[in-house]
Amino acid sequence: MAGNLNVMASVAFKGVLERFEPEFRQTTAFNFAPVYAPAGTVVRRVRTGATADAVIVTPDTMKLLIDEGFGVKGSERNIATSVIGVAVRAGAPKPNIATADDLRDALLAARSVAYTDPSTGAASGVHFVQLLERLGIADAVIAKGKLGDGGPVAEFVACGEAELAIQQLCEHMLVSGVDIVGPLPNELNKTTTFTVGVTTAAAAPNEAAALIRLLLAPHVRSAMPSHGIQPL
Repeated sequence: MAGNLNVMASVAFKGVLERFEPEFRQTTAFNFAPVYAPAGTVVRRVRTGATADAVIVTPDTMKLLIDEGFGVKGSERNIATSVIGVAVRAGAPKPNIATADDLRDALLAARSVAYTDPSTGAASGVHFVQLLERLGIADAVIAKGKLGDGGPVAEFVACGEAELAIQQLCEHMLVSGVDIVGPLPNELNKTTTFTVGVTTAAAAPNEAAALIRLLLAPHVRSAMPSHGIQPL
């Protein structure tokens, strides 16, 4: 009977983990038992005793977990990067977001904008609010915002509750019924790095290490771009 590997991970890795779970199960006799959450939520859950064998978070978050005694120093590996982009409902007109001015105009023109609540610690949510301040439109956009709690905010767009969704492109790709407009302009975008590591409380440390090896394997790395992330 297969065991379960408890993984707390950014939703950015949902597509990759689902795709390669059969291979992992075949080689380790373990299934993935994933919890998808933003970095800040992962930290809060680990601090309060939530079960995790491995985590996939940002490098700063992994360092924090290691410094606080929750992560195994030396186990961490940077595995991939992701950028932030815009999605609309399938078939809807795609706004021009080629430049900072274009993006500003598109955000002001949209009836509603979905993004991740920055209080969750999600990289895209934190960056987006900072970007709104930079563009001078924070009050206007926040007033019509639809806040996600860590899942794909494109779901708001797919069901008609928001006109634009701003999040990691890889997270948009998890949602059916939406079209990806493209990444934010280079000068306004943020590249997020993801790190995988083993926790000190891991009940299955060998299998957690096997997950890290899997995510670093050439065939998995070559598949990452099809899920919206770029291997490191």
